[in-house]
Amino acid sequence: MDATSIGKMISGLVGTVAVLNICVLFIESIHSFSKLRGDNNHLIRMIFYGIIGGLFGMYATIAGYEMPNSGAVVSIRDAGAMVAGFAGGPIGGLVAGVIAGLHRLLLGLPDVTAGTSIPCAISTVLIGVITGFLEKFFKSKKHQPLWALLHGALMEVLHLSIAFFYLWMMKGSAEIAFNALKEIVIPFILSNSIAFGLIVLLQNQIRKLRKTEDHTRQMEGELGVATHIQDSMLPKIFPTFPGRKEFDIYAIMNPAKEVGGDFYDFYFIDDNHFAFSIADVSGKGIPSALFMVIAKTLIKTNVQSGISLSEAMNKANLQLLEGNNEHMFVTCWIGVVEISSGKLTYVNCGHNPPIIHKNGEPLTYLRDLSGFVLAGSRKTQYKEYTLYLKENDKIFLYTDGITEAMDKENHQYGEKRLINFLTNANHEVDANHIIQDVHDDVKKFAGNVEQSDDMTMLALRINGFYQELEVPSTIDSFDKISEFTNQKFKEKNVEPSIISKMDVVIDELFSNVVKYSKSESLKYYLFVERNMISIKFKYGGIAFDITKAKTPDVNAPLAERQEGGLGLFIVKKICDEVTYEYKHNYNIITVSKKY
Repeated sequence: MDATSIGKMISGLVGTVAVLNICVLFIESIHSFSKLRGDNNHLIRMIFYGIIGGLFGMYATIAGYEMPNSGAVVSIRDAGAMVAGFAGGPIGGLVAGVIAGLHRLLLGLPDVTAGTSIPCAISTVLIGVITGFLEKFFKSKKHQPLWALLHGALMEVLHLSIAFFYLWMMKGSAEIAFNALKEIVIPFILSNSIAFGLIVLLQNQIRKLRKTEDHTRQMEGELGVATHIQDSMLPKIFPTFPGRKEFDIYAIMNPAKEVGGDFYDFYFIDDNHFAFSIADVSGKGIPSALFMVIAKTLIKTNVQSGISLSEAMNKANLQLLEGNNEHMFVTCWIGVVEISSGKLTYVNCGHNPPIIHKNGEPLTYLRDLSGFVLAGSRKTQYKEYTLYLKENDKIFLYTDGITEAMDKENHQYGEKRLINFLTNANHEVDANHIIQDVHDDVKKFAGNVEQSDDMTMLALRINGFYQELEVPSTIDSFDKISEFTNQKFKEKNVEPSIISKMDVVIDELFSNVVKYSKSESLKYYLFVERNMISIKFKYGGIAFDITKAKTPDVNAPLAERQEGGLGLFIVKKICDEVTYEYKHNYNIITVSKKY
């Protein structure tokens, strides 16, 4: 063969190999086809790959290169049968071999015995079946493409041997048979073995990529679950304590990644002490999220155990140091408000200073530092600080994701901008509006710059305090309650029409307590702040849930109406909210009305 002929042959065979590779790439890349690998689709998968391999064998036969001297055709038809056997087992190899073999026989018409149609067809079937039976052998080997290369060469030796003996038998001369095949021996073996080796290599790479994609999807799914779990651990329902009118609280946590290391928390220690906190775990991602769960749980457990706030944080610090081989740490600010007095006790464990707004005074940072970060040192002993919160006082907690937010010119949002923004904000808004306004301003400042750190905020507003009066559970005590209530109403400029309605409510509830509870005394609580009236009756004696009292039929004729229930019906009509609970052997009735 001259150089031109060799070039044309190589070009043609390379083109055919490229087509086979494209077919395999297409099949392996389509997700629907990958489902055929399931155990329930085993037979379908084998037949499917057999058909694909057979069709390619037909194409390879047509696209084969005819040798200029002998007229013999070099094709990579057998590569199609081998691929089908490798992917679809013996059945796949058989189906591909039969399809490609029959096509080869048809091309030999009208006299299929004259050339090599019969031995070529038989060889293609045998090669497909043999490769199919060796499927598990191939897939157990570490270097599959090299084994495929060797297998392909041996199969073509088998093919050429069958063709040689067939021609020897038909022509009656070994020399004639040898001369007919000698020109295609090397091209035939090399082209088919290399084609099969390349296909196996391509399949391996695609499957590795698919495993990586599957692993990535699995990780994304697990991150989604982790995000949901983390999100569910944070208080998310607002208002969280609708029965408590003394304060208003709101918080958000926006992680920079799927999961974050920031957290906030708030909960009652008892009826009169409310804890709220914010924290930032070092690092980001899954490790920080796991450490966040541990830190949040330990802090809450210790604070609710009844020990002082400083002792609770000392204990949490030592607990977080145990087994902390990754040397992670937590910055935390935590406070406990005594609801009846407004006394705030707080500890700052290396966290950003919160902003406090005392009603009528400039906003300031609480820069009292109680000690080092949690899980930072065994020697740390945290110090408590105290101050008193009054009506309309507010405190704003945040993590460094707020003050360190960057704009496109790498400028930080900063503490100065934060306190200036809050200074100029509407001081009469609720806690949730404070949070949303700051969040919007930070986003406006950052523009299109990607968030680089978790952003967490918590705002607490003191609305006011219940005024308490304890009296004997007798009819004579009503005058004291009425006088006490009307004085507070006048101080808060409550409209006369509202006062008269609430007098009806107080009279009805007090009368029921005195007549039916058999309690010796009762505590009366009155809250009048921020256009909200809330009244509580707390007493012992017989438990009775007024919210479940039968509603009278006010439309029935007077003679047919049953006695009782009308007073409570009127109370429910006047008030916006009526609740009852029985706690620690006490009945607690709470009614509320906006004015």
